[in-house]
Amino acid sequence: MRLNNPAPGRPVTSPYGMRKHPITGAWKKHHGIDYGGTFKVLCAGDGIVNHIGWSPRGGGHLVIIKHATNLYTVYYHGREKTSLRKGERVRAGDLVYTSGSTGASTGPHLHFECRTSRVWGSTRDPQLYIDGSPTVAPQPIQVTGRLDKATWKAWQEVLKEDWGYEGIIDGRPGPMTHRAIQRSVNMRADGIIGPTTRKAVQKHLKSKKFYTGKIDGIWGRGTIGGLQNALNKNEY
Repeated sequence: MRLNNPAPGRPVTSPYGMRKHPITGAWKKHHGIDYGGTFKVLCAGDGIVNHIGWSPRGGGHLVIIKHATNLYTVYYHGREKTSLRKGERVRAGDLVYTSGSTGASTGPHLHFECRTSRVWGSTRDPQLYIDGSPTVAPQPIQVTGRLDKATWKAWQEVLKEDWGYEGIIDGRPGPMTHRAIQRSVNMRADGIIGPTTRKAVQKHLKSKKFYTGKIDGIWGRGTIGGLQNALNKNEY
């Protein structure tokens, strides 16, 4: 999943990786990217506000946003508490807060992290996710013919990239996922997956030669196996 830069146009003052701590002088891992200055910090992607608080590790005003079951972004050192609310759905580019120097800091800046879970330390280099940078290649899903959680997550990834899915990548389909599926097959997006939508998906897969069965609106192993192959080849 790609993310936007939360501080467009701002200088990187400390990249991800080992560094000499600016306060303690000790060599240790820097778990995020620092962007220097006072500026409006933007949400890096669509998601749900997972946590708002004060960092016990010196990060000052803190916001955590969940984008997928395995992707969270973390924003430290806000000048003041965010006006966002826990559980609020946010879009890429929404205001998080203004960067500041709260907590353990030598000057106003944003410390930005990408984590694979909410747990501190479960970080990846944010540069892997930010637009225009190398992204982490998705793992192929098993072609089982069963519409399992892994398949839904992979489908949501594609729907977010190309068909306006605004939810998080969690493998739990709901009306937002369903509407994106309908847009992907040129249907009216009412969020209800009925026989007409199921047939349209089969036609879509058949046109790309991933499905050879009947257009009957029944998603059996042939349909789901075709979907899984299409997702694995990035050809849905």
